[in-house]
Amino acid sequence: MNRFDRLFLILCCVVPVLGKAQLPAQQSVEKRSLQQSPLRQSPLRGYFLSDSIEIGRPFRYALTYQHTPAVDVLFPDTARHFAPYRVQKVAVFATQTTGTGDAAISRDSAVYTLVSFNTDSIQLLQVPVRIINDIDCTAHWTLTDTVFLQSKLARVLSDSLATETRLAPLQQQFNYRALVIGFVVFGLVSSLMYGLFGRSVRRQWRLYLLNRQHQRFLRDYTKLTERINAFTAAEIANQAVIMWKTYLEQLDPQPYVSLTTPELAERMNDERVRYALREADQMIYGGTFTPQSQSALNVLSDVATQTYALCRKKLLRTDNWKPESLSTASSTESSPST
Repeated sequence: MNRFDRLFLILCCVVPVLGKAQLPAQQSVEKRSLQQSPLRQSPLRGYFLSDSIEIGRPFRYALTYQHTPAVDVLFPDTARHFAPYRVQKVAVFATQTTGTGDAAISRDSAVYTLVSFNTDSIQLLQVPVRIINDIDCTAHWTLTDTVFLQSKLARVLSDSLATETRLAPLQQQFNYRALVIGFVVFGLVSSLMYGLFGRSVRRQWRLYLLNRQHQRFLRDYTKLTERINAFTAAEIANQAVIMWKTYLEQLDPQPYVSLTTPELAERMNDERVRYALREADQMIYGGTFTPQSQSALNVLSDVATQTYALCRKKLLRTDNWKPESLSTASSTESSPST
């Protein structure tokens, strides 16, 4: 074997050994580059989770940032950086760190629920994250992501507006359902109000009618008796007694008009009534007129007022009161006078 053959054999043995010695170092470099490649390629990502959106319907936008564990990161302000969208809520996820030592990488992420009221067919969004330094903050912006508006309105065939329109007559329809519901509600409310306040309302109404009737009697009776004199004593006294008896029958359903003076005085058992009716008979049948004639007619008015007060008292005491004989009560509550 010559010298050149020996050299060739030596080179064939040494070269593979050197190649195997350099292989671990090369694999270590490639592995380190693969671990650091995500940080170099796309540390900040912002993207819509759907390709299309609708006006007023929520949709989501995801934001992720990968950084070394020692870095402090501020995510975008929802009040400024997401315009013209409105942020409904934000889901923030805890920081996830993978790897150890210099190869460690932390990942911050959040999902924003947005609502859009913009009518543009193509809508864009780009937001920043800020890295806190010793002196200031450095802003890093995401790539602009695009989302398409999905409209449910029919596409306009022409840009020009219609210059003429025809009004379509609509048939008038009566809402019977609303009418029935209104009657039912009104009936229920009326029944409830009547059940709660019916007795009080009935009582006040009867008191009102009773007082109105009494005031009308006093007005007519006073106007009549003020015109009495020596020439008209018989006629006015007769009219006054009839008016007085008629009013008593309205308060107390007894035959006062058909009773004679002695019968009426005996039934009412009141000396004042006996005196007043006797003076009235003298004016009616005797044609006499004395200074006591006017006062006698005033006594009859006072008796009518007393009877009205008794009726009012009994009406306040019970709702089911009906006018009854008040002659006994009148005689017990009045004091005789001459």
